[in-house]
Amino acid sequence: MRKLISSLFLSLILFCSCTNGAEKQINSLSTGSLSIPPADTISAQVSIVDLNCWVEQERFFVTGICDNLSSDWQKIWLKMSPLDAAGNPLTINGEASAPFATFSEAVPPRGRTSFFAEWPLKTFSGTPDSCIISGNGAQVLAAGPILVTGEYSGVRALYPEQVGDSVISVEKAWHANVVVENPLNLVATHPRVAMLLYGTDNRLWFVTVLNPEDSLQRAYVSAERQGPMQPQEKRRFGAIITYDNLPSALKENKIGRVDFQPFESRQQ
Repeated sequence: MRKLISSLFLSLILFCSCTNGAEKQINSLSTGSLSIPPADTISAQVSIVDLNCWVEQERFFVTGICDNLSSDWQKIWLKMSPLDAAGNPLTINGEASAPFATFSEAVPPRGRTSFFAEWPLKTFSGTPDSCIISGNGAQVLAAGPILVTGEYSGVRALYPEQVGDSVISVEKAWHANVVVENPLNLVATHPRVAMLLYGTDNRLWFVTVLNPEDSLQRAYVSAERQGPMQPQEKRRFGAIITYDNLPSALKENKIGRVDFQPFESRQQ
């Protein structure tokens, strides 16, 4: 059940990831891997939803969700083909498209993952306005655990601010958390959670991965919650998200909802 509760936070962190209520600041505009698929990949059968792209800080940002339409476990690469405001193709680094990988390194059959990538404007032949995202290759992998989300919540953090002679409550942050379950009889060796931020305009503006094995987060995760997830185990992941360095559209229009995509990382 989703709960939206107004609350007061006296001190806020720039952008942090936590498990068990522990917190640590991380890069608020961290993006996915701009990697080239290996030569032995097969065709990627994908569908793209919630695609969003925009220009900010002299960079072109792209985010969205990728559905794996195949019957195999796969690592999936996509490609971004930029268009100008008139819908005409542009080049990037002299090429018609740029490759990048999705966040999850192992997407189950008919499963989904997300992506968030960025490129400097100077690498384009013109000013990008939109783009086409399509499959650029896939690598078939062995089957693994499928992590699912259980109870999750989003809590708005309000802070008093003086406006003229009045004091009003201003939304400064969100506190979001989710319970991840490992229902199959398989160990999830490296559990991760992609956190997706939608604006009040219902557009996806930001995705990042909560990683308890990251050196920036490790000291803030309790011992019993570190390491692999055993079969039937449940574990809580969460984050406090402030607006300071998030995309300007989220700062202006505010977060509307937070979604989660748990997965097992295989990039070790």
